[in-house]
Amino acid sequence: MGYRTIWRIRWVLVFAAAAVPLFFLPGWFRDLKVAGMLRNDSIESSLSFTYTGGREVKCYQAPEGISYVFLPSYAQMGQVGVDTTAWRVDFTGGEKNITVKEGEHAICSFVEQLPYQAVFYNSMGRELGRKTVVFLKSGKLPCLYVKTQTGSMDKLNADKRYKEKASIELLDAEGNLIFSNDIKSISGRGNQTFEYEKKSYQLKLKKPVDFMGMGESDTWILLCNVYDPAYIRNKLTYEMALQAGMPGSAESEYIDVYFNGAYAGMYQLCEKVQIGENRIEIADLEKQNRALNGKGLDYADVFVSEDGMQKGTVLARSPEDITGGYLIEHDYGHKYDEEISGFITELGERYVLKNPQHASKEEVEYIGGRMQEIEDAIQAEDGFHPVTGKHYTEYIDLESWADKYLVEEITRNNGGGATSSFFYKPQDAISAKIYGGPVWDYDKGYGNARGYNKNTRDLGLLTLHMAYTRWFYYLYQQEDFVEMVKEEYRKKFSDYLEEMADRKVDEYLAQIEASAVLDRARFSHVYLTFGEDALDYKAQAEMVRQFIRERKAFLDEVWLEDARICKVEFIWEELEDGTPDTSRSGRCFMVKAGECIQELPEESREGRTFLGWRIGSAQEMLTTGTPVMEDMTVYAVWE
Repeated sequence: MGYRTIWRIRWVLVFAAAAVPLFFLPGWFRDLKVAGMLRNDSIESSLSFTYTGGREVKCYQAPEGISYVFLPSYAQMGQVGVDTTAWRVDFTGGEKNITVKEGEHAICSFVEQLPYQAVFYNSMGRELGRKTVVFLKSGKLPCLYVKTQTGSMDKLNADKRYKEKASIELLDAEGNLIFSNDIKSISGRGNQTFEYEKKSYQLKLKKPVDFMGMGESDTWILLCNVYDPAYIRNKLTYEMALQAGMPGSAESEYIDVYFNGAYAGMYQLCEKVQIGENRIEIADLEKQNRALNGKGLDYADVFVSEDGMQKGTVLARSPEDITGGYLIEHDYGHKYDEEISGFITELGERYVLKNPQHASKEEVEYIGGRMQEIEDAIQAEDGFHPVTGKHYTEYIDLESWADKYLVEEITRNNGGGATSSFFYKPQDAISAKIYGGPVWDYDKGYGNARGYNKNTRDLGLLTLHMAYTRWFYYLYQQEDFVEMVKEEYRKKFSDYLEEMADRKVDEYLAQIEASAVLDRARFSHVYLTFGEDALDYKAQAEMVRQFIRERKAFLDEVWLEDARICKVEFIWEELEDGTPDTSRSGRCFMVKAGECIQELPEESREGRTFLGWRIGSAQEMLTTGTPVMEDMTVYAVWE
């Protein structure tokens, strides 16, 4: 063998020694990457799934270690596509093992709710790790796919003021396309609920669309119901308002939602409380203000009155007719402060203008003045305004206000009258009166709040919340308002409450049964923050059913049988000398004569210990064992 031949062989060997590792290097990196993901409890990048129509779905790794593949109702379990970046993955747990290899798009058949062991192997056939994978499929519900412009929900979930373009697809339960198009924006919404991982959102479409027969609109709400472990409180209430014929009441449908290929939970697709066709059909003052003031409206200066009681926007021009339409919401604290336009009454009631959002000084003064006249009239013993001489029924539509009160009182809504409490006014040419409604936000109703909020056998007159309204307390002192409440309850609500408990609860539970399994698997760690009992949505729904039955029994006694009712006023404010301030009442409960209050309010003051409630000037304390035989006033006692 010559020298040159030997030299060539040496170079070949050197090249081979260098090339062979390079040939295997990608496989080593792949194995290292997959092993790392398994150690970090993340398999989303190493396993991907597709289903009917080639649609991709991301695998979700739950905090307890189980990985879930969430599929919509129309997905075919026998046609699930699987891809992997691992050299090989074996699924065991069914009647036969399923093997998927790198570079192969395998069409597999999986069984719902069956735990599969997904075993990951490297190119040498050695096990890298294993994970439990469960396939869950929804049923009976439509499905909404949202694809954001950035392909991420991070910014949307960090700031509810942030808006992002998106495209959406809405399919019915059988997979038939209902709607597909780009939309103007998606944005977060909600207050306390926005703090949770499962959030509510608003969809702004390019033009009005009718979703599932709910009427055309360009704005839709994805309601997360995260505060309601039973999922049915808002649905029950919205349907009750619709049945009662309350204008502007929201229609809604349960749906499954996916954001950028990831399952986002079961939602309630709702109409938004707003002025517009198929919603509150009155004049749109915000639209008129924009037409007169152009794009500069968004950049116009704001004003606050000298006494701080009114705020709005400095506009160059206002519409000729500013008597309507207004959409008004009672709010409190920081929520009021965050809004552009609003006013505060002499009693301290805070109202924001949802429409017109950019209200001129003249518009704020007009509607604020009208609402102040209502406040003055309902405080008068005879119901007549002390200056104008008008009866309060000349200012308000008595039927709609009675219906609004009834919905809040029936549900014993924790936020009733404090927030999400709406009123509206059309132009005087249509009606000079202000209307109560529409209804909104009942996830904390039906006993879904602590303490006295669970009481079923008293009236709260919407004074349950710390930031309550006193208006319905004063209205309930007016005989004609109480008579309207009784009449509306008899005609519209009493029988329907029985239907809610006997039929509607079961109807909604049957509708969401399959999807609730998916939602619980995805967000069990969130619901667990409300207590272990919150994990059983069916048991929670039974609590709602029982609440409705107990509530109906009491309200029938009060409004159909004219049971004698006693008023209990709770006073917690003190004057500078430490004596009770009787000029301001706190909560008020109306109790059937001879019965006890099921749960009493508790107060808190920094640096002080609350001891209980003292009855009048006596030393006797009011307890849950004290029969209420007559009207009484009780005072907070502090250590």
